[in-house]
Amino acid sequence: MHNKLNLIFVHGSGQSQLSYNFLQIFLPEHNSLCLEYSTAEDPDDVLKRFKFLADQEFNGEPVSIIAHSYGCLLSTLFSYEYKNVDNFVALSSPWGGSRSAKWLAYVFRQSKLFKNTTPGSSLIKAISQIKLEFPITNIISTGTSSDDEIGMGAPNDGLLTVETQKAVPTGFSDCESIELSVSHNELLFSMDVMEIIKDKIFNGTATNS
Repeated sequence: MHNKLNLIFVHGSGQSQLSYNFLQIFLPEHNSLCLEYSTAEDPDDVLKRFKFLADQEFNGEPVSIIAHSYGCLLSTLFSYEYKNVDNFVALSSPWGGSRSAKWLAYVFRQSKLFKNTTPGSSLIKAISQIKLEFPITNIISTGTSSDDEIGMGAPNDGLLTVETQKAVPTGFSDCESIELSVSHNELLFSMDVMEIIKDKIFNGTATNS
């Protein structure tokens, strides 16, 4: 049995576990597992691997999850399957899908990422029907002064609209949304995000345990 808190990190599309380096350095001491994937993989295959690796590492013990962007969608499916999740912090999640992906899917027909993040996709629909009762913190990146509305026609963080990040599934019964004025990827290097994670997952712990 682990004495420290068990934390799982799931990166966004086109990224890796390196995305977790900043948070890992500044968060209180914990057991960490970074689950990686390729956007070319089928979500069902990713989910099976996530479940296997988490079971191997934590043997069914309670875990908390931090996920970014597309990783939030995969983490929602994983959370439902793992069954023993204490907290979930979602960073810049495309809950309602991406309007940009809808058009890009027509051009890049082989892209599973664009197919899966198109509004109304089978993945988005499946996630919208999942019921999760543990605490979820939905952090919304509203963008910086340089993130204008050109090309999206709506407030955005440089990649996703604020609207889709606010479209939290109705099955999330204990969810709090928090808006921060940062871009989509700056969220991973934000001291504000780190303090929120400490408060929600580590219960405000500021020093290593």
